[in-house]
Amino acid sequence: MGAGLVVIAVLVPTLALLLERAGSVRFAERHHSHHDTYVVPTGFTRALVLALVLVSVAGLVLSWVCLTDVSSTDPVIVLAFTDSFVVTGFVLWSVLCRYKVSVFGDRMVITPFLGKDVEVLYAQIERMEWVGVRRGSGMRSLDVYVGGARAARLSSIVDVSQILMSIDRFDVLPRVA
Repeated sequence: MGAGLVVIAVLVPTLALLLERAGSVRFAERHHSHHDTYVVPTGFTRALVLALVLVSVAGLVLSWVCLTDVSSTDPVIVLAFTDSFVVTGFVLWSVLCRYKVSVFGDRMVITPFLGKDVEVLYAQIERMEWVGVRRGSGMRSLDVYVGGARAARLSSIVDVSQILMSIDRFDVLPRVA
């Protein structure tokens, strides 16, 4: 059982490092002739990968310390605890890396955290509503409604203000009284 935990502690962060390195071209594409694409900032995703590596190394070192009888703690418990963080962090990282919003002249395509792509034609947008608690940055997410139902949510983790400039439908934003 302990050997499997060591494999997880080594392979999962290594896989995340390799995928983050290979995906380093995953940056916000702006000012193309036909579209702009907004993604989660690479600095944020890299920080998550570094956290995975740090916790994994700490788990391996602490487990080794427990094996040398410096501590009476079971090394399997220590490694299981840190591995659970690493696996959960890896899932979070992979979901965040998936999210993107591509804006075109007449439509946008949102690849949500989970689920299939959603295409929204700007002309069909009925209303947009700010949602969520205003964070320290002052940014909130934006729900986009088409056909009386929410078609998509533009997460505040991307540059919503730039996306709004591309949509150019300020008439459907709520008015402040």
